[in-house]
Amino acid sequence: MRPKKLKVEKRELSKRKGFKFTSWCKEDHKEPIFGVAFNPYNHPDHPPVFATVGSNRVTIYECTENSINVIQSYSDPCTEEIFYTVCWVYSRTDDGKIETMVAIAGMRGLIRVVSLKQLKNLFTLMGCGDSINELKLHPKDNNLLLSASKDNSLRLWNLKTRRCILIFGGLEGHRDEVLSCDFDLNASYVLSCGMDHSVKMWSLESDDVKDIIQSSYTYNEEKPFPVLNKHFPVFSTRNIHRNYVDCVRWFGNFVLSKSCENKIMCWKPNLSVKKSSDIPDQSEVLHSFEYGNCDIWYMRFAVSPNFDAIAAGNQIGKVFLWDISEEPGKPAILSHQKCSTAIRQVCFSPDSTIMVAVSDDSSMWRWDKEVRPSTSS
Repeated sequence: MRPKKLKVEKRELSKRKGFKFTSWCKEDHKEPIFGVAFNPYNHPDHPPVFATVGSNRVTIYECTENSINVIQSYSDPCTEEIFYTVCWVYSRTDDGKIETMVAIAGMRGLIRVVSLKQLKNLFTLMGCGDSINELKLHPKDNNLLLSASKDNSLRLWNLKTRRCILIFGGLEGHRDEVLSCDFDLNASYVLSCGMDHSVKMWSLESDDVKDIIQSSYTYNEEKPFPVLNKHFPVFSTRNIHRNYVDCVRWFGNFVLSKSCENKIMCWKPNLSVKKSSDIPDQSEVLHSFEYGNCDIWYMRFAVSPNFDAIAAGNQIGKVFLWDISEEPGKPAILSHQKCSTAIRQVCFSPDSTIMVAVSDDSSMWRWDKEVRPSTSS
């Protein structure tokens, strides 16, 4: 839920939050950078770390004071690969420490899990029928990874046992490429959206889903694992957008979704109202975050981890920032004279104080939150 607006007494010092440009850099592959993600498991006393994917490469950066520094880079053995998405994953060592890795995927439909400590590909997950557009880690089980694919489906993978255990798609699944997905914070539902103009919600609470997840850890028979197929979502709508839906995120119990229509929609699905089928499809639109020059697809917005801001880039290099800690108004527009190509994705640091945007010309742009005191009269 949206945080309550704080009441400020007269003459009391208030604070107005904004972002200032800090630095930028450019990768040398001369291809678009499609994905960016901060490491949410980094120690809070350490500088923020983020990963980018472009061409056949994943690169790790560190945010030091007023700069972006390369830490390491991994290139796929296949020079024809183009990575579209990156997701931080982790495992626990025998002494309880967290070892972070990155899962990357793209055009070839393979998921690589790369160790930053060993700087090598630990293993590869295969099984998707086409390109993979997005990866998301389960919020409560660090072994479960979700993929959204061009083959019209979503797949849930067990990283520990390295197998696909569940497929969302089929009879009432997506009819075209799945472009984005997201877990809710309670890990009860999965959202998905795609080129068929629809947004769908899938349940993780049914007994068969819980059973297949549990059995994926213990299954040791010689025959292939019995992958569960879920053909029916618990909610599906085509009423929010009239074009490709290329980004979807949970916002509490609400949904934020974006199409090629120069706006992000905030809406609430109604799981109890059914209209034309047995699958609920009714929703209530709550707000529209409108901006300009963003009528191409595969442009992803971000919600800050503390849920006080939404950021989205457009195709001429501008970033729009909405303060949602109170009633949303017009967005702040962040720009730089050298940033003029499409912003493919925006991402916030875990403490919401740094924002990084990546673009089509292989560049990345950093803005830092500033707090400017002002006196209310």
